[in-house]
Amino acid sequence: MGSSFIFDKSLFNYHPPSLGAGFFFLFFVSFASSTPPTFTAAANNEKQVEALLAWKSSLEDRSQSQLSSWHGNNSCNFVGVTCDDYGSITHLNLSYLGLRGTLDGLNFSCLTNLLSLDFSNNWLYGSIPSSIGSLSKLNYLDLCKNEPYGNIPPSTGKLKNLHSLYLCGNYLSGHISLEIGDLKSLKILYLWGNRLSGPIPSEIGRLTSILELLLSINNLSGSIPPSIGNLTNPIPAEIGKLVSLRLLDLSDNSLSGQSLPQLEA
Repeated sequence: MGSSFIFDKSLFNYHPPSLGAGFFFLFFVSFASSTPPTFTAAANNEKQVEALLAWKSSLEDRSQSQLSSWHGNNSCNFVGVTCDDYGSITHLNLSYLGLRGTLDGLNFSCLTNLLSLDFSNNWLYGSIPSSIGSLSKLNYLDLCKNEPYGNIPPSTGKLKNLHSLYLCGNYLSGHISLEIGDLKSLKILYLWGNRLSGPIPSEIGRLTSILELLLSINNLSGSIPPSIGNLTNPIPAEIGKLVSLRLLDLSDNSLSGQSLPQLEA
């Protein structure tokens, strides 16, 4: 898109009062602050390269061979990596590559422009690092069918732009993180097939944009919280208010209380 610029020659007849060197310093700072992103793209790309190559080196040997294209000084040429026009990584898709290792060696703080992260169907183990909460622009996260264990980190509650969270088919344990209720943009939440225990937190009722909620095949117990009736965007008498819910699965748990009414498609 072009833009027009009207030159007002009368501006040249205006002489500001003498402000000394401080005026020119402020002018310089103002000009510098408007420096186009291209000036910092090289520095950002260097940090991204370092972060990805450091993580690659932490993986098992066979997994490293799967990432043979990960070399050189431009991460935008790496397999599974998509960048924006300024060289910042926006999408990272390494699903179905059979990678084995942990996520601990990946410096997420260098990937702050990441919009989607898909590591599903690999052999990644260990805990989900709390640093994943630094991905503030992330809207899609899929770690399904790996081998992570431990709790869902509370830092996931910092992912305010997240609309899809897939943590299914893993070995996650402990209670469902209360901070998940902070993900107001969340539309899809798959936690099925883990070892999660305890009650379904009432904070689930704060996910008012949810469309698909799958908590089946866990060790959840207690009653279904009445707050689930707040999920009016997806489907006890409270559940009848969920007029837009497309998919709700709480099966294969140890939930108590009244059974859910039959839900119609």
